[in-house]
Formats: sequence, C-alpha cells, structure tokens
Amino acid sequence: MHSLSTTIPEFLIRRFKELGIHEGFGIVGDFALKLFDRLSQQGFPVLVTADEQGAAFAAEAYARLRGFGVCAVTYSVGGFKVVNAAAGAWAENVPLLILSGAPGLAERAGDPLIHHKVKNFDTQLEVFKDITIAQAVLTNPLTITQEIDRVLGEMIAHQRPGYIEIPRDMVDVPVLDRTEGLAIALPKVDPKRLELAVAETLKLLEGAGDAIGIAGVMAVRRGLDKELLAFAENFDVPIATTSLSKGVIPETHPLALGVYMGAVSPEQVVKKVENAQPLISFGVLYADLVMGGFTDHLDRGQVIECTDTHVNIGFHTYNDVPLWAFLPALIKAATASGYNEYGQTTHKTYSFSPVPGKSLVVERVMECVSTFLDDKIRLIVDPGDCLFGSVELPAQSLMLASAYYATMGYAVPAALGAAIADPTRRPLVLVGDGAFLMTGLEALSATYHGVNPIVIVVDNDGYGTQRPMADGPFNNIPSLRAEQLPKAFGLGQGHLCKTEDELHAALTQSTQTNELCMIRVCVPLGQYSPGLLRLTTALKKKI
Repeated sequence: MHSLSTTIPEFLIRRFKELGIHEGFGIVGDFALKLFDRLSQQGFPVLVTADEQGAAFAAEAYARLRGFGVCAVTYSVGGFKVVNAAAGAWAENVPLLILSGAPGLAERAGDPLIHHKVKNFDTQLEVFKDITIAQAVLTNPLTITQEIDRVLGEMIAHQRPGYIEIPRDMVDVPVLDRTEGLAIALPKVDPKRLELAVAETLKLLEGAGDAIGIAGVMAVRRGLDKELLAFAENFDVPIATTSLSKGVIPETHPLALGVYMGAVSPEQVVKKVENAQPLISFGVLYADLVMGGFTDHLDRGQVIECTDTHVNIGFHTYNDVPLWAFLPALIKAATASGYNEYGQTTHKTYSFSPVPGKSLVVERVMECVSTFLDDKIRLIVDPGDCLFGSVELPAQSLMLASAYYATMGYAVPAALGAAIADPTRRPLVLVGDGAFLMTGLEALSATYHGVNPIVIVVDNDGYGTQRPMADGPFNNIPSLRAEQLPKAFGLGQGHLCKTEDELHAALTQSTQTNELCMIRVCVPLGQYSPGLLRLTTALKKKI
C-alpha cells in the first residue's frame, strides 16, 4: 500500500543503496543547498571536487566500476558544466545520473529573472534531453517516486546517462512511497532464438584452430568479465579487447591477446584478429577511434557479432538474443558438450632495464610503466598519445579512458571516482600536459577524499597528438611544472624525469609510498608512440 510517507532524498538514497551506490560527487549551489544537506544528513555524502566537470568525470568513472554513478550540481551554472561529461557517458554507454537542484516552483510564478536562469526555466532540461536516455523534473508528490524509478530503470536497461531535476521547495515535501524494489527491464530474450544462436556458434567453433574473440564495451557494462574469461578458457580461444574494455581480462593471462585498435595495434595482434576463423565479438562498439580511425580490416559479414540486443552470425540475425543472455548460455552449452577448462597458469612477464642518462621517448615511458602494473594498480588514461601508447601496457584490471568520445581532462578526476568505487586498486594516471592543464587540480580533490594516485604527466610541449596532422601555434600551451604541485598542495611528492633511470627511480619510489605522487616526464618535441605513428601512417594511405 502506498502512502505519503517519504521524501525525495530518502527515496533516492534507498534506491542508490539498492544499486550498491553509497556516495556521489558534485559541487553545491544555493538551488541545491537543501538537497545536498538532506542527502548528507541521511547517509549519502556528495564528495566535493574542484569543478563540476571534474565531479562528473569522477562519478562517470565510479559508474564504470559500480554500474551506476551520481553527479549532483546546482542549476544552470553547475548543470551546464557537466554537459560534456554526460555526452561522453552517452557515447560510451555509462549510466551516469545528473542530479540537479533548481529554483522552487513558487518562485517561478510570473516568470521572474532569477539568477542562473537562461531563456526559461526549462532550458537546462531541454539541453539534457538530447544526451540522456530519460529525464524527470520532480513536481508532483503523487508521481515523484514513480518518475525516479522510470529514470533509473531506463538508465540501467539501456546503459545511458539520465537526468533528474529537483526544485528546491520540493526537497522536504512528503511524496508517495513505493515499497517494491526497482524494476529493470533488460533487453528481452527469445528462448528459441537463443538456443539456435548458441547451436550455430558452437558448430562454427568446433575444431576452429584460429578462432579469436574480441571483448567490447557492452560486455563490460553488463558485468560479463568472469564469463569472458570462462569463454576463453573453455574454448581455448585468445581474447582481444578494445580500448574501452582493456583489462577486462588480465593482460598477463596467457589467452589475453591485447588491444585491437586497427592500425594502432601491434602487427601481431592485427594479423591474429583480422585472420581469425571465426572471429566472435562480444559487445564491440565499432566507432572510429575505437577502430583506429576505421583502419580496421574486419569483414563484418564473417563475424559472429554479439550485441546488447541480438546476435549476427554471417548473414543470419537472431533478434532478441542479448549479449547478457547469450554468453552465459554459450558457456553452459560448451560445458555440456565436453569442452574442458583451459587451465594454463603461466603468465606473461615484462621487464625494463633503464639506460642511465638516456632521454625518454614515449615507447620507453610505456615500457617502464608496464613493469609496475600489478593487480593492485588501476590504469587510467587520457586521450591522445597516452591512449595510443598504452595499447601495449599489460593492464590487470579494467582500464578507464574516454577512448571513443575522447574528451581531454578525463583521467585525473576519474582517478578519484575509480578509487572510491574500488579502494583495492590504486590509480595510476597517464595524462598529457595539455589535458593536465584542464583538470590537474582534481589531484588535490582526490587527496582530500583519501585517494592518492600516481599521476604521470607526459610533457611533450603542447598538443603533441595533433602535431603530426597539422602543426602551428594552436598546439602550443603554457608550460606547467607539475612536479612542483605537491609543494603547493602541502602534501605528496613530485618528480621531474628527463631520462630513463630517473623515471624508473621515480616509479620505484612512488609505488613504495601511499601518498600522492606527481611525475612529470619530459619527452622531446616530435617524439610519438609507435601506436600513433602506425595510425598516422595508415591514415595517410587512405587519403
């Protein structure tokens, strides 16, 4: 039986905790003061960051690991600052909730000119309609909880961001409660089509000595990491990932092939993937940057393509066979058919011998970093040459990156959200000097909340990724001595590295302490990662 016995903050917190979410990220303002206060008092803290976009990036990273994230802001001046992060969440299938305070209903009477208002009181809502799967402005006490459930349910069902706006005079108003749990309508399953798709796939995999799998972003979003590993081991099939799913299978595992990113990837990875018989993809997003500027050579008609809603096998399409149901069914059928677990326990190892006094290049930076990655480190990477260079790094847990949407400034604030979501892994951030200028101060926000990342600023004197395509003064930026920031913060340690031995020593010291470590790595102008050079070479051939 329903009754007017709860409030918006109480109901939101109940739903968040059902989803395993215990904190959000954001910056308060007068239209959100009461909302923030009630959330905090009732056990759902909103962790403060240096800027709203940083809060949204943190919440988005949190959502990638926990399955849902919350960014709370004030009206317009806060809300519009997180539009970019919400757009990225849409592009990369992340259920990020934008929770916005707003002017009260009573104070809107007569359409007055209230601070932060733009055009009309629905302007912010209209902007977010284009980049969120579901929206609600909470005004009717009889339908508010139903509206909250609709937004949250749509977000999780479709793995997209959502938007909820709360007028400040509605925060304490009693609303109709709902005693049932949150209902989530996952993509529907047709049992007969599922059976047929599994049977056809098994037939193609029987005796296939050159089969390869590719784990994509939707396999990650649906929490299928254990199933992906079971597939690889049951069928003895190597698994590649995309840049959006790197590390979903530990890359030291003998069946981990590495990242397939078209021409960005090493030749041995490209050959294995593109010559696979058959190739089976699990939730892969075929986007330009994910596929190395469309330098991939995949015959989609010859791929077993498993998506969030259907399975394509050659030119057969099995509708209503979603990935979340298909992969477990395939593994179950494999077990029944007598496939055996792979069982190999050896792991790939990585070594690096620094050459004293030798200037650093991106390739050697990555080789050095690779030797410090273990299961207690989470790799978080900004777009650009840091992303291209990280393709060959052996991530042992899911790497976080804006790898398709490619928004600069993502990685440092994402480190905060990642470590709050999963405190068992310390963030190691790879960020260019240009991106670091945008959000580098969020490293202080991270330490304020008990997170102490290792931040490696790859300083190539400007927007280095752009220079091979078109160089000019627009690629030049102010130089920042990032290694001096810990002194300004009054905590942590900083390192300036110009040579291989200096970087190796800095990383050795940084991994032996739990305080913030800021490492500025100076790479000579015009030095690029092998991945970026492979990409630009391939793109030139297409022109």
